[in-house]
Amino acid sequence: MIGNNKETTDMELSEQKNGKHSSKIKRFVIIAVFAVAAVWIIIAVYNFMCYESTDDAQIDGNIIPLKTTVSGYIYEIKFTDNQQVNKGDTLIVFDTIDLLANVKQAEAQLLAAQAGLSLSKHQVVAGEFNQNAVDFTAGSVKENIEAAKARKMESENNYNRILNMFSKGAATQQLLDNAEMQFSVAKAQLSALENDFQSSNARKSSANTQTDIYKVQSKADEAHIKQAEAQFVLAQNQLSHAFVIAPCDGVVSKRNVDVGQYATAGLPLATVTDLKNIWITANFKETQLKNMELGQTATVEVDAYPNLELKGKVESFCSATGAKFSILPAQNATGNFIKITQRIPVRISFENNSQKQLRPGMNVEVNVKTKE
Repeated sequence: MIGNNKETTDMELSEQKNGKHSSKIKRFVIIAVFAVAAVWIIIAVYNFMCYESTDDAQIDGNIIPLKTTVSGYIYEIKFTDNQQVNKGDTLIVFDTIDLLANVKQAEAQLLAAQAGLSLSKHQVVAGEFNQNAVDFTAGSVKENIEAAKARKMESENNYNRILNMFSKGAATQQLLDNAEMQFSVAKAQLSALENDFQSSNARKSSANTQTDIYKVQSKADEAHIKQAEAQFVLAQNQLSHAFVIAPCDGVVSKRNVDVGQYATAGLPLATVTDLKNIWITANFKETQLKNMELGQTATVEVDAYPNLELKGKVESFCSATGAKFSILPAQNATGNFIKITQRIPVRISFENNSQKQLRPGMNVEVNVKTKE
């Protein structure tokens, strides 16, 4: 009996020790759980107070459609779908036979216009030289007229003097006839010179008119040259558009044509996505913008890469809510109105480059730090 009591007492002591140890473990676990919960609550409260978050966000970028002003047959396609290309790479080549012919024709018209202008300028110079010659001739004739007038006056006075002497018998008939002949010759010479002077004036007027015509023709030829130059530039521009060039570094996709197909001007031929210049469009609720400012830092988590965290900053705010840019914006002035919290697109730029292949349209989650 005494031995059994002793064993019972030892077991009770052992159970009491084990119970105390279990209680300590339970208390420690409870304290640890409360500590973790407290830390989690503090972090949650801190994030709630200092961050604005949204998962309504996507990676955005420039998606550039390749178009051309040329209509023609596709001669060559130098890319495959989803191929990486560099800025300046030739992607599509049109058949250039007709375009080259247009360039040659425009060049010939330009050369013809330049030749016409050169001829007009020479004609203007010749006309001005003719003007000067006519002016010189008219001046010489005018001087001769003055001399002829003096000779006529002299011969007239001599004739009248001899006629007076003849009437008194102091001069012979022959002397009178000679004086009369000299007077008639002087009058005829004066009349001829006056006619020459009138003719010189007419030639001068004609030369002036002809020179003016040459000058007008020269102006017209200058206009023809400008027109021909414009046609030549247009033809060269059309020829250059026969070679579709990559506008940036990126990936070309959505090919819409094949070799031999006739493509019209303005037809989308393919699309190039610029992967070097990408950003995030985050649609925050209007109630989240109270403390949000330009330049604030942001952390970005990409759904496609769960372990990837990128840094960014607020770059700009959209000028209107997303609903205002929809095809059919809400008309709240009619019918029943239900207030809905609107979202405003916020552009967030990347601050660190990622080795991952980020593509426009990928979903991301954005956290903007609004308070320190």
